Amino acid sequence: MNTYQSFAPFYARGPYPDYSLRMAELLPEILNKFRASPSTILDMACGEGSFAIAMAKRGIQATGVDLSLPMLQIAKEKAKEEQVEIRFINQDLRSLSFKSEFDLVTCWYDSLNYLLTTEDLLGAFSGASRALKDDGLFIFDLNTIYALSVIWQQEPCAIEQDLPDILEIHRKSFDNDTNNATLKITGLLKEQESWKRIDETHIVHGFTLDEIRECVERAGLNEIACWGSILKMTEPVSDSGKVWFVTRKRV
Repeated sequence: MNTYQSFAPFYARGPYPDYSLRMAELLPEILNKFRASPSTILDMACGEGSFAIAMAKRGIQATGVDLSLPMLQIAKEKAKEEQVEIRFINQDLRSLSFKSEFDLVTCWYDSLNYLLTTEDLLGAFSGASRALKDDGLFIFDLNTIYALSVIWQQEPCAIEQDLPDILEIHRKSFDNDTNNATLKITGLLKEQESWKRIDETHIVHGFTLDEIRECVERAGLNEIACWGSILKMTEPVSDSGKVWFVTRKRV
């Protein structure tokens, strides 16, 4: 779990925050579909804070948790620049400490794939369930096994950022025995007249739909939607790269 440490400034500069902003744009339609109008939200694995900031700008009381202190520092600085009040907390997704505080809990951008066992996934789901008020919603996404084993491997080595002051290279592999994918990141960041090199290895796990659903059930949540396309709100198919779940706390 020791990731997004030296990689944090590369993440903040890259295209990744755009996904969080896109989810912020799509969320109102999802909430309308399920007649939800949350006033409080917990964003799990909030990263550099883009999604939480977007929620705060809409008048929702936002809290963000993340395991990476460097990412949280960036998030705090961004929130200050945007002049919004957000509570950012350093916590592990597997052991959240909240109880019945939030109308909505979210976890975006495949963050849950960093949990490598169903026990860890259950821990995260249980924490989300405890954090929710009665009938609150927990909405999350995950990369599928197909995404990690096929889509990722179509480009096993790629340059993600290539700018005058930053270079980011990704190398990917997949283990069919464990359903684990390995992402090796090498980055170069120019600081004044010298270059700083970083290397991080990220390991993520692909879960089956049955495994995810079992954890949802055991965590005291009811599945109310599962989509392979969030735009069409259609069920997953064999070559879906991602799945989105909408769940509700069981009362």
